[in-house]
Amino acid sequence: MRRHRKRRRKKTLLAVIVVAAVVIATLLAYEAGEIGRNRITGEISDAGTGTDTGSDGTEEDGTISDTGNGTGDELAGSQESSENGTGAGEDIFFPYTSELDSLELVNVYDYSGYYIEDGTEDEIDSVAALVVTNTADEAIEFAWITLTADGEPLNFEVSLLPAGQTALVMEADRKSCSESASFSYVESEAAYLSELDMCEDQVSVSADDSGAVTVTNTSGSAIAELRLFYKNRIDTGEYIGGIAYTVKLEDLAAGESRTVYPSHFDPEYGVVMMLRIYDEE
Repeated sequence: MRRHRKRRRKKTLLAVIVVAAVVIATLLAYEAGEIGRNRITGEISDAGTGTDTGSDGTEEDGTISDTGNGTGDELAGSQESSENGTGAGEDIFFPYTSELDSLELVNVYDYSGYYIEDGTEDEIDSVAALVVTNTADEAIEFAWITLTADGEPLNFEVSLLPAGQTALVMEADRKSCSESASFSYVESEAAYLSELDMCEDQVSVSADDSGAVTVTNTSGSAIAELRLFYKNRIDTGEYIGGIAYTVKLEDLAAGESRTVYPSHFDPEYGVVMMLRIYDEE
């Protein structure tokens, strides 16, 4: 039964990646400054759903879990924010850059395929999606972006996006977006990290083609809690979804290796983004 769930999960992940690759490739093919609002439908059959977190690790679907409850009050990195600089009701044209946050909004369009911002990978139809690039010199720890489409608010959340990298982000509340909508910029807020720490002086991490991720404690001391953050990206480097998934490991003894099977980690496209180690209080 467990093996069957793994096969279904791999099919779903592959379907997500294929659809996202088509979407991004089509969108980035537009000439700079041209507004391309396309309806792109992912029609991939036999793509099962479900979760398979694996043993020896606790998976937490969603955004970075140790940075607060979504209010931004507990973000660890340096923070910047900006509000509507275009004037109420004034249209923006893509690509559009928020000057304070160094976020380039490449385009917004009508997306159909698989929804991954909450970890469900539900099949969806006509959800607003944003392609965003981090143009800062530092990695984004977490960012919120609010736009309007014909006056309707659209919210997008991004976590762990390295400097210079691009992500395909789906609207946080699964709201739709008309192809002929007029867009306005409302506000954005971002927190940055100087680096995405892999804690290489304390642990080593490896992944194999089965989707297994092995963490070894090389620090010489027990680790009370470790969190592994990961995302998936396509061959051309764009990340799929704004969220970063997490796996929590506890009580990792000195010298111990532990293998987990993160339910959303694709063997070919999965990327471990960052590790964080927490000491007991």
